[in-house]
Amino acid sequence: MKRLVALFTLGAALCALAFGQQGRAGTSPWLGRWDGSMELSDGTLPLSLAIVEGGALLDLPSAELFGYPSSSASVSGDSARLSFAFGSGTLTISAALSGDAASGAFRQGSGETASGGAVSLRRSTSRDDSAWAFSFEAPDGARLAGTLLVPEASSAPAASTAPEAPRPPLVILHAGLGAADRDGNNYNVPGRNDALRQLADALLSRGVASYRYDKRGSGAATWLVGREEDLSLEAWIRDLEAAAEALAATGRFSGTWLLGLNDGALVAAAAANAMEDSGAPASGLLVACASADGSLDSFRKAVAGAPEEARAEGEAIVAALLEGRRVETLSEFYAAAFRPSFQPYLIEAFRRDIETELGTYGGACLIAQGNMDMHATLADMMALSRAKPDAVTVMPRRMNHVLKDVSQDVDENLDAFSNPDYPISAEFADAVAEFVGLAAD
Repeated sequence: MKRLVALFTLGAALCALAFGQQGRAGTSPWLGRWDGSMELSDGTLPLSLAIVEGGALLDLPSAELFGYPSSSASVSGDSARLSFAFGSGTLTISAALSGDAASGAFRQGSGETASGGAVSLRRSTSRDDSAWAFSFEAPDGARLAGTLLVPEASSAPAASTAPEAPRPPLVILHAGLGAADRDGNNYNVPGRNDALRQLADALLSRGVASYRYDKRGSGAATWLVGREEDLSLEAWIRDLEAAAEALAATGRFSGTWLLGLNDGALVAAAAANAMEDSGAPASGLLVACASADGSLDSFRKAVAGAPEEARAEGEAIVAALLEGRRVETLSEFYAAAFRPSFQPYLIEAFRRDIETELGTYGGACLIAQGNMDMHATLADMMALSRAKPDAVTVMPRRMNHVLKDVSQDVDENLDAFSNPDYPISAEFADAVAEFVGLAAD
C-alpha cells in the first residue's frame, strides 16, 4: 500500500501527466461515480472513480490525491468491460460490469517489479439534490459540464395559477488557472480545499444562484487539452462568455455575474469586456484574491532577477513572444520556463493584463482581498482599485488566498489550501450576496 501511495503522491506533482492520449468512456452505462477499493498485500485501499465522457477521475484519499485524470481509456464493444490507465501506465484498472457493481483487477508498475490485485466498485448513490447538472456549448463545439445551484423557491416550476417565483441573481464561478476544477481543487496539489463548492453552498443559503464548471484542461474537461500546446487562455475566456450567454438565455435569473478567483480574475474580466463588446453585457464582475501582476509582469521580473549573463537571452525571448514568434533554441537556463510546448499559451497570456481589463470594463465591479492572503497583497488590491476607481472593495478580516476563514497562524493558512474542513469566509459570502443583490429585480 505504501508503494502505491508513494507512486501517486509523486505523480500528482507532475503536471505533464495531465496531457495524455485521449480515451473515451462514451455514453456507456459506466458514466457516473463509483466507490470501491483495491485489495493490496498489506491491506485495502479505498478509491473512487468519476467516469465521464472523456475518461475517469481517480480519488485515492490515502494518498491525498483527488481528481487524477486517466491517460487512456478503453471500453469493450458491449460496454460490459472498461479499462483505464493512470500516470501513463503507472496504474491500470480494469473491471467488468454487473448491474450497479463491478469487479476486476488493478496493476501498478511494470516489468519484474509490477504487482496487482483485485478491484471492487459500486455505483455511488450520494448526490447533491440541490445541484442541477448544466452543460453548455463552447464556440468550438465542445461541451463543458458544470453544477448549477438555484435557491429552492425559484428552482421548482411554478403552478400555472401561482405567481412567478422571484428570479435570483446568478454568479458564475471561475477557478484559478491550470488544472483547478469547478470546486477549486487541483490534483497537482495534495488534498483538496473545495473552496468554490463551499462558496456555491454559502451563496445558495443567501438566496444567490451559482454555476461552476470544469474549464477545459480540468475535471471532466481534462481531455479537451490533449497536449500542453493546446492550453489556451483565449479559449478559457471564450468558454466563460459562452457559459454566461447560455445561462442568461434561460431567463431564470435577475442578472448574470462573473466571479474570477486568483488568476481566474483575468479570465472573468476579459470575458466581461467581451460581453460588453457583443452588446449582451454581464450584470457585473467580481475579482477575488487576484494579483495585479500578469504573466508578462511575472516573467519580466524573473528575467530581471536572472544571472547577468542570462538576462539578454531572457529579454529577447520575451520580446519574441510579445510579437507572437516562438523561440525554438533555448539555453538550459530557460529550457523549462520557456519550453516550446508552453510558448503558445505565453503568447496569449502576455497580451492580457488584469489592470488593463479592469480599466476597460464599464460595468459594476467588486474587488475582494483577504486580510490573511499570503499570495496577493493589499498592494495588489490598491493597484486593481486604481485601475477601476468605481469598484467596490472589501477585505474580509480572516480570508486567505482560497477564500477560507483562517487565523494568523501560517501553518493553518497553508493547511487550508488542501483541507476542506476550513470554512469559507462568511464575510466574503455576505459581501458577494449583498453586491449582486443590488441588481436583482
